[in-house]
Amino acid sequence: MENAREIEVFLAVAEELHFGRAAARLHLTTSRVSQAIRALERRIGAPLFERTSRTVRLTPLGQALLDDVRPAVRQLEEALRRAKRSASREPQGVLQVYFANSLREESTAALVHGFIEAYPHVPLVRYAYPSMQHRRWCDHARDDVYVSWFPDQPDVLNLPRVHIGPVILHEPRSVMVRNAHPLAGHEVVDIEELAEYDVLYPPPLTQRFADAWTPPVTPSGRPMRRVRRMTDNFMEEALTIVVHEDIAHVTISRPAPAVLRPGVVLVPLSGLPPFRLAPLSSIFAQNRWIRAFTELAARIGSDAGWLDTGGG
Repeated sequence: MENAREIEVFLAVAEELHFGRAAARLHLTTSRVSQAIRALERRIGAPLFERTSRTVRLTPLGQALLDDVRPAVRQLEEALRRAKRSASREPQGVLQVYFANSLREESTAALVHGFIEAYPHVPLVRYAYPSMQHRRWCDHARDDVYVSWFPDQPDVLNLPRVHIGPVILHEPRSVMVRNAHPLAGHEVVDIEELAEYDVLYPPPLTQRFADAWTPPVTPSGRPMRRVRRMTDNFMEEALTIVVHEDIAHVTISRPAPAVLRPGVVLVPLSGLPPFRLAPLSSIFAQNRWIRAFTELAARIGSDAGWLDTGGG
């Protein structure tokens, strides 16, 4: 430690070429700086500085020592900075997983129990979270994972600053309408027929995302009557609009019963691809268990047949 202090003092004096300024920089007394330099010179066996009453300059030996020591000290300082950065990003021992509250409990439970069995030493804390809240992971540096719905292959939806894991489950689409809506009594509604009615257009997370959820035109080219009523991406708001107006909403076929309410019906929708359930995390996340969870969730979904259209 004494050697390290002497080298630190030497560098300060060599860079300042002034004992007083070097002392102030190191929060030491001038006499302490002078003692450290003399001790280092005795150890080496020759002067490192030429001192006069007005100037301090390096001797040729002092300059050579400076040239040798400075890169090594910088390398040490960078190593310490890297260690500090790594310590501040140390992966958490707890994994927090937020599941869209429209996901049925049997699917959520299978994913949670599967992870606990595979990694019994890692505490997993699960939360029910409003569906379609992907933006919270795009806009914030979070260290957790959100499992929710995507209206297309997630990697083509242009969501910024996120990592998206493999798809876990496919879920057919349906149309949510109130009991008095003309489509309420249908066994199935085709997307071409839906073009004849007002349909909710969700606020875009990205334009690609919103258009994949409620397309601007049908496969045959008929324009959809998309209506902007929602102020946020909450299914609860969509339900309120559907209950009070003759506006349909495109959603999953089998949402959790807790998110539904009396006065609405779900009619199967044909002509559009299924929704995808996938895990989402911030690109800034450092928790190493996120990747373990996403990979395991994909295997669980595949083994359970959830990737067949029909879901979990």
